[in-house]
Amino acid sequence: MLPLQAVFKIIVRNLTKTGYPFPLNKDRCHRWAKELNIPKNKETILYTSCLYQLVPYINAMVKLLEKAEHSSFWRFGIKAYSTLSILDKFSGLFIRVSDKDMEPVYEILKSIALLLKRVNVDYGYLYEDDIYSGALLYDLGLDELFQQHAEKVNEILRKNNVKKIITIDPHTHHMFNTIFPKYIDNFDFEVINYLSILSEKLENSAKNNNEVYTIHDPCLYARWEEIINQPREILRKIGVKIIEPRRTGLNTSCCGGPIESMTPLMSKAVALGRLNELKEASDKVITLCPICLANLGRYAKEMKMQVKDIATVIFEELRKST
Repeated sequence: MLPLQAVFKIIVRNLTKTGYPFPLNKDRCHRWAKELNIPKNKETILYTSCLYQLVPYINAMVKLLEKAEHSSFWRFGIKAYSTLSILDKFSGLFIRVSDKDMEPVYEILKSIALLLKRVNVDYGYLYEDDIYSGALLYDLGLDELFQQHAEKVNEILRKNNVKKIITIDPHTHHMFNTIFPKYIDNFDFEVINYLSILSEKLENSAKNNNEVYTIHDPCLYARWEEIINQPREILRKIGVKIIEPRRTGLNTSCCGGPIESMTPLMSKAVALGRLNELKEASDKVITLCPICLANLGRYAKEMKMQVKDIATVIFEELRKST
């Protein structure tokens, strides 16, 4: 059995020291934006929480935890890592992520940025000030630590004179749009999701298209934030056919990702169950969330399925039509 207290201790220590739940190299978080030369000083900003950038680290962490579920040696290693902060210097020995591992998430982020430019949205990016939203602290019920982290994020946004935040994932959107205002009295920024922008501004470019996908709605978008029709409207505009799974929209089913740091085996079982359900509709799946992309994508190959982020699908289809 996993030493959950040790796992939580590692996550919290990373968050308090670096602003991220895993030992993410800060340059890796922002490198994609530097390559696009996105300006910084704008009132409207694209905020990533570095969540897509964390996907390769999450995958590496899950591999480590899977070993620990079967090996007392690795369980001891996790306990030692959680106790001795000096081992943070050697985190790369435990959680190995290469530049090549980062390339797929960079492509997703670049696709989102270029799609917003395509519909003439003027925005900037905070670079080193684009830190994690703290969603995991909230999910774990660590209210005091979450409050402190939320105040830190709020201070950063105010320091940068931000007025409007464009979110790109359900966890960050839910934090900023629904949760932060309950904890921070002056969290009065305008919050909008990039899918809402694209569904309104993207022009109809539908052509004959043989691509057929099914779609997996993330729980937070569907049940909390009323982002269900927007991705479907975008896909309709670009001519992508969607076959809905049995459980969809408000009745969507979890990908299993939220429990991957506590019990990878159960997380895998949930993911395989959802993949089986999605496969009834199509073996090509569109996700709208980096956590869903990570957890479903991790096991898709053994199911002979393909999992793609919606930004990738939109960008690829629009490139075909030009």
